[in-house]
Amino acid sequence: CCSPLEYGMNAPAKEYDGKNKYIRITDIDEETCTYKYDDVVSPNALLEEKYKVIDNDILFARTGASTGKAYLYDKKDGLMYYAGFLIRGNVKPDFNSKFVFLQTQTQKYKKWVDVMSIRSGQPGINSQEYSSFKFHLPPSKVEQDKISTLFTLLDVRITTQNRIINELQSLIIGLEQTLLKPQSNWTSCFIGDVLSIGSGRDYKHLSKGDIPVYGTGGYMLSVNDFLYDGESVCIGRKGTIDKPLYLHCKFWTVDTLFYTYDFREILPRYCYYLFNTINWLKYNEASGVPSLSKDTIERIKISIPSIEEQKRVSDIIDSVDEKLSLENTFLEKMISLKQFLLSSLFV
Repeated sequence: CCSPLEYGMNAPAKEYDGKNKYIRITDIDEETCTYKYDDVVSPNALLEEKYKVIDNDILFARTGASTGKAYLYDKKDGLMYYAGFLIRGNVKPDFNSKFVFLQTQTQKYKKWVDVMSIRSGQPGINSQEYSSFKFHLPPSKVEQDKISTLFTLLDVRITTQNRIINELQSLIIGLEQTLLKPQSNWTSCFIGDVLSIGSGRDYKHLSKGDIPVYGTGGYMLSVNDFLYDGESVCIGRKGTIDKPLYLHCKFWTVDTLFYTYDFREILPRYCYYLFNTINWLKYNEASGVPSLSKDTIERIKISIPSIEEQKRVSDIIDSVDEKLSLENTFLEKMISLKQFLLSSLFV
């Protein structure tokens, strides 16, 4: 269903010239398979027409950990040329390019990539191997078009949902920076003046139970013991010191985390939002992996308003945070729907 597969241009990248984009493996988003605008560049070479990306082109990553990743050209991405670690297949007019591209998002394709990309060195799939991938087609292009339209509408909605989530996340950051900005009538103090800090310990020797254990990656397992029962903010003590975690439950922590308790003159939820505004890396005490000590945290100076003002600020940010949680849940359901349709319609 494609013209003979071709390799891209072997040229370095240069600063974007304002017109000609250069698409590389890293410019294809891992989750959405769309072009990323994070680092737009141009090819630093003579531009040849044969490397220009055109309508109905599908680009495949041919080497490295991203082998199998694919991108369907979208006109809104503008004029672009594709790099040498990508392989181009142009879908013939008798087939729907979106329908063909959707095959690269199926479990069948992903399993095929896992097997086909095995090499003695780093993973890879060449053009001849990509050409050998087989899949089923509906008897008519009309049916291909209808299925393609369904997934296009779903992808547009998922993209919109991601935009909503990004805007809510930005709003929360803005609210934290604005509402928690110290005022002249606020109380200046050290973190250790208004709360206590504890640290976890090795949990591996404990038997499983019903108490959640939290590490730097969140929920890990359950044990019969716990260190703290109530609201707390967890702070990474090594490696992830820039990501506070808010907990409102009975829990236990691993020894790579500090946890807060015994709040005095500060509300737990307000504490969490305040900790999000602190540049923890500024207090890094190690030359290698970033790390913090309990003493350092306790000596960090902060300014806090009255309890009433803390509650008002927390309530405002909480309302947006709850909205964000709902939107994330909705996004997960849409992604699950897409996966279900992929497994149902592409057999």
